Amino acid sequence: MTTVGIFNPSSPSSTPIDKNLIESWFQKKGLSVIFAEHLLEKNRFLAGTDEERAGDIHSLLKNPEVDILLALKGGYGSGRLLDLLDYNLIKEHPKPLIGFSDTTALQLGIYAKTGLISYTGLSPRRDITETGVDFLIEQSFNMYLSQKSFSVSLQNMGKQKETEGILIGGTLSLIDELIGTPYQPDFTDKILFLEDVMEEPYKIDRMLTHLRLAGIFNQVKAVILGNFYQCISSDKEDGTIQDVLEDFHTRFMNVPMYQGLNYGHGPSRLILPIGVKGCINKENILIFKY
Repeated sequence: MTTVGIFNPSSPSSTPIDKNLIESWFQKKGLSVIFAEHLLEKNRFLAGTDEERAGDIHSLLKNPEVDILLALKGGYGSGRLLDLLDYNLIKEHPKPLIGFSDTTALQLGIYAKTGLISYTGLSPRRDITETGVDFLIEQSFNMYLSQKSFSVSLQNMGKQKETEGILIGGTLSLIDELIGTPYQPDFTDKILFLEDVMEEPYKIDRMLTHLRLAGIFNQVKAVILGNFYQCISSDKEDGTIQDVLEDFHTRFMNVPMYQGLNYGHGPSRLILPIGVKGCINKENILIFKY
């Protein structure tokens, strides 16, 4: 039986966690669950000390019963673990890593060091509820388990071009955090997908500008925009998030740019691979295999 090892690399939960509910959802899919030792720890704004959280990752990697690593939730803190991880151990035990939001820093940092494939879009603490799991999250997780191909329609913002490349991405603010560090992944010839949540549009512009000045948009094959959920200006004269994205496309993007990807902090989203080849065809359909 496939076993999922659940750990928390980021913030503690502000409310009690129903471990039975989470475990039951995976069991219905034929998966067993192991919870990491320090899953429910709290140390200021972190789910335990950095050493405890990194130690949980190492323990799950070394545990022969664990097949998949899954981050319980996001928040803040996964980037603090990058200089504590044993990357040789990760290479020796290349187990898929699933997470979302703050886990972007952990996933892309590990990808930069090892090339480990991971999956972004599932956060058990927020997504597995008594009323069920969103259809799209559940559907794409089932597709991941069966390793099937998936296709999704996009909206072309111009400069249409059939392209293929390795998919890489996640939450923009976490990607921005890695630029200029030893944990910045190689963006050359990648298809970059982005989303963020509750950031003022000017802050999204600032982060995109940082990526532009760092040369990231000159390296990638294409950029795909997910949902910038609740990214609303406090001052209406500042414009909207769509104004920011369209401005970036028309003024700065020299590669194809797409929007309409259902991936982000809203209640419904796709689970997407990081480190897997994908392609965008002439009908603006993104195709990849889990």
